[in-house]
Amino acid sequence: MKKITFMLSLLMSMGAMTTSAQVLQRAGWTVTVSGENANDGGGKAAIIDGNNSTYWHSRYNNNGTGDATQKLPQFFVIDLGQETSFKSIGYVPRPGLENGTATSFKLYVSNTEFESVSGSKNAASIVNALGDPALTGTFTYANNEGQTIKTASSETELKGRYVMFVITGNKNNNGFASCAEFYLSKDASIAAKSITYHYKVDGTEVATRTADIVAIPEEQAPNLGLFTNGAVIKTDDNNYDVTCTTNFPFTVAESYNAATAKWYVIDMHNNQANYLWKGNDDNSIAIETVGKTTTPSLSDNYQWTFVGNIADGYKLYNKATNKAAAFSGSSLALSETGDVFKIAASTASNKADGFCFYKTEGAYLNHQGSGIKTWENTDEGSTMHVQAPESYPLAYAQTYVNYSDEGAPEEAIGANAYLAVADNLNAFKTAYTAASAEGATAEQIKTLEEQNAKVAAGNTSTMEVGKYYRLYNKAHKKYACLNDNPAQVTSKLIGTVNGKGASSVFYIENAEAGSGRYRIKVGGLTLGKVSMSTNIALGDDNYANKGGYVISHVGKTFLFFDQVTGSNYSYIHGGDSGERMVGWEANNNASQWYVIPATDVEIDMTAQGDKKYASAYLPFGVSNVAGATAYTGALNAEKNAIDMTATTSVPANTGFVLVGTADKATLTIGTADAISGTNALIGTNTGIAFAEATPKANYLVFGVNNGTVGFYTPGNVTAIPANKAYISASELSNQAIALNFGNTVTGINAATINNGENNAPIYDLSGRRVWAPVKGGLYIQNGKKLVK
Repeated sequence: MKKITFMLSLLMSMGAMTTSAQVLQRAGWTVTVSGENANDGGGKAAIIDGNNSTYWHSRYNNNGTGDATQKLPQFFVIDLGQETSFKSIGYVPRPGLENGTATSFKLYVSNTEFESVSGSKNAASIVNALGDPALTGTFTYANNEGQTIKTASSETELKGRYVMFVITGNKNNNGFASCAEFYLSKDASIAAKSITYHYKVDGTEVATRTADIVAIPEEQAPNLGLFTNGAVIKTDDNNYDVTCTTNFPFTVAESYNAATAKWYVIDMHNNQANYLWKGNDDNSIAIETVGKTTTPSLSDNYQWTFVGNIADGYKLYNKATNKAAAFSGSSLALSETGDVFKIAASTASNKADGFCFYKTEGAYLNHQGSGIKTWENTDEGSTMHVQAPESYPLAYAQTYVNYSDEGAPEEAIGANAYLAVADNLNAFKTAYTAASAEGATAEQIKTLEEQNAKVAAGNTSTMEVGKYYRLYNKAHKKYACLNDNPAQVTSKLIGTVNGKGASSVFYIENAEAGSGRYRIKVGGLTLGKVSMSTNIALGDDNYANKGGYVISHVGKTFLFFDQVTGSNYSYIHGGDSGERMVGWEANNNASQWYVIPATDVEIDMTAQGDKKYASAYLPFGVSNVAGATAYTGALNAEKNAIDMTATTSVPANTGFVLVGTADKATLTIGTADAISGTNALIGTNTGIAFAEATPKANYLVFGVNNGTVGFYTPGNVTAIPANKAYISASELSNQAIALNFGNTVTGINAATINNGENNAPIYDLSGRRVWAPVKGGLYIQNGKKLVK
């Protein structure tokens, strides 16, 4: 193991070839990685591209290529092209020191190419097979520290063609890795030089950036996004003037004129949502979340125009109030005169077209809660974008252009009363075509907004909190159901016969009050966060990884978007031909669902003698039973029988027995009063797998033995199915419990059965298995002699 030392120096958003002759030139280097999300930061090439604003990020949210474990270690390998010697490394973290910023590392050097991640090998298995590294170390970061270069050096020379840098720990304690730039040097350290760049437009200084740089030429000034760099002129050893032209995303007027103003929508911090500025009649300025696809039109309160110039600053006027933004105490509000704000470039790495405003330098307008205050950094929360106001009605209309409820089940909710009429649909499409054309007039936009309002009014039915529903997949034509295999309690799609099973009943409840997000429950469990690669997990009320679902629909086609995961692949999707529920994109038919109110369930009854029977346990109340009579019961004093009591309704999570003559019992979902007295019947909504920790002897299950109905110790079965009742036998000595219906007691022999089904293997008296017993013959089943 080599001894190492560390050095750090402040580094701004740039980098390229080094000022030190000892730092290795990077031309000809190539980079491979354990995994990447090339859409975040730029991919592996960013590690040696000379630009600290770009960076490599390992795969995450199941998006990207390579190692899908989303766990450390993760690595990148640099092929130097030939055997090369060096003594120190330089690691530049991503801007903002966000996800993946390394705090500990290993370095391997070899003349033999390292293994790559493949189907059978992930990053951890490759690194674990390498043995001792050439260097190990840790990086620390001070509070409020900016983007830095961290270096580590060896007392002895390192030599090889391939260099693997392995990130083993990061600032956020998650499974990600990232890197903006990586250097090698023959020196024991990597030198830097402090340079201040002064950005000027028409002679007015509009911004400065100071960087302790590793790179030359010094004339390569950082790009600030809002400006296009021109000539870079040295004024002294540590200062350069950068001549710029503006690259603003908005048009500016010299004075305010509402009739001729160019209006914009301002969103702020919109990597989280469309957080829009809104001017209110009480002179407050609020930040409101406004979704494009859910907004028929955007009122004048959300529209703003810019007045001023770059040298003096800008005022921001609101269209609805004709007042301008100004500070009232610590918050931004509206006033007759308004304050003047200077513009600044955003330093947020994912805000390429973003900009910031400040009244006092170092105090930037910043989204905080539901309003705007100030913050010291030009980060994401201080970053603004502008949008065209008409983009909102256009986006809303686009979701309805291909409206069709064809193929939806008859009882599905969500039909749009306006668009269901052919003439109305044609008028709507005509308005959208005109408004979306280049050069569309204000009158054409207004016509579309009027059509949008009619469409919005036509959306009369949607899902409601506290109600029960079934979800029918548009592509696979299957109901979403709880997988009742208790050994693997996950959500799953199965093709039910008629969609009336208890495991297909979903319940909707609020997530956080006022959030517009919902919890979705099935079998008494809550759907977790969406995942692309695994089934959506389920958990109880204490489950830490619950999904927060936004529910939307176009006509009868519903989408369920997990805002907690929050990627383009966060829509509930019927995967693998409808055999499971995962996450995917919205535009796939398997991510689209029809929603049917769940009013009842059907339970199959098993014939025995002149009656038919079943047991049940449900996560919702039953207000009425048809085709059978429901019974609950209490153990008698001897604990060898249950005194059965008929009931017309059953509360949620209550075990009961059904007795009737129909093939199916129909149970109406609804409210029910609590059962009076005690009830010995309990049950499971998800199934119980028998194992060493859950022995069969602890349960008595409902079934038939020797032609007699009762509760018995389970036989040769592995589980109690979902939605079945049972009796806890842990404190009972009897292996069988009789049923007492009004002093008529079912006969009981102490024997085990096949989990309520009379289908255990049958043998003749010589021990041979019989597949088709003859009526009246003598056979052995479950170790008992019986006559068939």
